[in-house]
Amino acid sequence: MTNFCEIKLKKVIVLIFFSMFLSCFSLSAALADSFPSKPIRIIVPYPPGGGNDVLARLFAPELSKVLGQSVIVENRPGAGGSMGSASVAKSAPDGYTLLIVNTVPHTAAAGIYPKLAYDPVKDFSGVALVASNPYVIAVNPNLPAKNISEFIALAKSKPNTIYYGSAGTGSVTHLNAELFKTAVKVDLTHVPYKGGGPAIADLLGGQVQMTVENVFLMTPYFKAGQLRPIAVTGMKRSSILPDTPTIAESGYPNFEIIGQFGFVAPAGTPSDVILKLNNAFNKITTSPDMIQKLNGQGTDPRTVTPEAFQAILQSESVKWLGVIKNANIRGE
Repeated sequence: MTNFCEIKLKKVIVLIFFSMFLSCFSLSAALADSFPSKPIRIIVPYPPGGGNDVLARLFAPELSKVLGQSVIVENRPGAGGSMGSASVAKSAPDGYTLLIVNTVPHTAAAGIYPKLAYDPVKDFSGVALVASNPYVIAVNPNLPAKNISEFIALAKSKPNTIYYGSAGTGSVTHLNAELFKTAVKVDLTHVPYKGGGPAIADLLGGQVQMTVENVFLMTPYFKAGQLRPIAVTGMKRSSILPDTPTIAESGYPNFEIIGQFGFVAPAGTPSDVILKLNNAFNKITTSPDMIQKLNGQGTDPRTVTPEAFQAILQSESVKWLGVIKNANIRGE
């Protein structure tokens, strides 16, 4: 009799859990069917005018057309992007608040700021990857190095006498240069600035001799002959700098740094909602009009599944936290 009661009780428990599962599944599907029923916000964790902001404003009106709801872009700068990111991490996980990220500074924040109020990987769900771009090693024309091989030889012959400028301690430009230093085994001296603008101004003036910056941002200076590109950091040459070789093809085959831009939502956002957003972003990214706009910004269109984007966030985190630890970088 006891065994019969135990078996019957187990069956009841299984049925209860199965019913709960079906209820959750039905609720998730219902949320996805009705989503979106109100405006969506895209948070840019930097001031207006930067790469993240430009991309957010390119995608917002197109996302609005596809989903049939208003999409509002809000800039929430501060603390290297961590203030805006923290606000999204703490938002309701319903798909109505998204964050645009460059995977380099987004994942590196955990190593730069020890008291970060969120986990850049665990507290977010990858929604869609939309674009990527390489960086370029740019030097002042007065530096006697016409290509990357000559630059490395010069740096090795005179350790720490070449100064590189960055947008600040822990910035993308700082991390890029530190990874480059480790990969090619040279010693360079870091000069941090309060933003990319002052760093470029001093590079033009010769106070520093080198930087590792966004290709699109630096191209006007190359065209004017004010700066010299000596290598790009992607695995393939940039479409807007076709004559500039990659570091990979210059004797360092495994070297690659690319900025990968995409949208994330708070962790716990229903998978059906994320999939609906992913499909919308992928549709926009692969449209001829958006491809042309992205290429005009020096970026390549990218589309992946939400799971693949989450895996990219994880791998980027491992990569950049390793660079930060190796270089002993701490936020200011």
